[in-house]
Amino acid sequence: MTTEALDVCAYLERAADALDLSEDVREVLMHPTRSVSASITVRMGDGSLKTFPGWRTIYSNALGPAKGGIRFHPTVDEHEVNTLAFLMTFKNALAGLPFGGGKGGVAVNPRMLSRHELERLARGYVRALKHDLGTGRDIPAPDVNTNGTVLAWMADELAALEGTAHTASITGKPIVLGGIPGRAEATGRGAAKVTMALKDHLGLADGASIAIQGFGNAGVQYAHDMHEAGYKIVGLSDSSGSVYSADGFDPSEAEAFKAEHRGLKGFADEAPGDDLRRAEADILVPAALGGWIDGDSAETVEAGVVVEVSNQACTVGGGDRLEERGIHVVPDILANSGGVSVSYLEWVQNRSGEEMTKEQVFDNLDRRMERVARQVASRAADDGVGLRAAAYRIAAARLAEAIESMGTRRLFNE
Repeated sequence: MTTEALDVCAYLERAADALDLSEDVREVLMHPTRSVSASITVRMGDGSLKTFPGWRTIYSNALGPAKGGIRFHPTVDEHEVNTLAFLMTFKNALAGLPFGGGKGGVAVNPRMLSRHELERLARGYVRALKHDLGTGRDIPAPDVNTNGTVLAWMADELAALEGTAHTASITGKPIVLGGIPGRAEATGRGAAKVTMALKDHLGLADGASIAIQGFGNAGVQYAHDMHEAGYKIVGLSDSSGSVYSADGFDPSEAEAFKAEHRGLKGFADEAPGDDLRRAEADILVPAALGGWIDGDSAETVEAGVVVEVSNQACTVGGGDRLEERGIHVVPDILANSGGVSVSYLEWVQNRSGEEMTKEQVFDNLDRRMERVARQVASRAADDGVGLRAAAYRIAAARLAEAIESMGTRRLFNE
């Protein structure tokens, strides 16, 4: 496990100072509880063997079993996994979920693997980490480049290894295998509900304009929900490029164009400098990989509001600079918590045996997101701070209470 302090621990340190948390609580929360690395060797289609590095981190289990996704991406490393596990810890605490924070990843480009090779990799990951996974220990979910199919393979492998059903040990599964309706829409829908709940706090007018970086699952859903609510989608981007129209466009047409042409390029005029950060819009929504807004690029942002649908869309320095410029930032631990909120419902459904309809899932999701958004806005107003500081103070206070309540037995060497 790396002992290097994570950049995002700055958020914890600020919250701890504001709350006057004890040194014991600070020490516990400054480091991952457990971080495991593994070499996963896969028999490739041509008969050769190839080894992929993988990681799984339980950052905290103070509030319950760890919960967080598994991503397959060529740039994944231990530092990134630890950072994302940290964010999951505070996200789950803020949302009031009975989970700690975890995250996993494999350094691989899944597009270079056949379906069979991908399945072998997914099952190999579970075999390498089987002692850490489980309903009461660590509950994985989909993330970048993993989906219900990949998680179904993982759940099946875990069940085979332990000789028992593991329906509740992994979430984000296909509905037929214990998944829950509405999970695919949850992250984007939740972010939209948060944005609308914060409308007055953010000073947004009716029909405010939106530019969305990343037109994948979450970005598409966010665009649809905001468009239906009367907001104007003026900018979109994906790996092919950025498009912009001050008149706005229908996200359904953009989605159909992307499906046909395998990208948004050519759907509309190119965004200024092919960079949505420079586009004229009221709301800028990073919905792809993290680190898109750093200290330098924060100077170019034209929007008055940034909604972090992707994890760590802003670096610490980038987020600080946006707030210095008077730009509201809706932090990732609030904006994108819809996914894990519905994963929680799937976990509850699997444990109770009572199925939920999509309408019930959406009603529960909407109420949770709106309630937490109002709590964060209220704390921000009371403390005279930004939304990120308010969110971390709420989450850190809950984590501190849990750590102090459970005593110190597990902090002694046994």
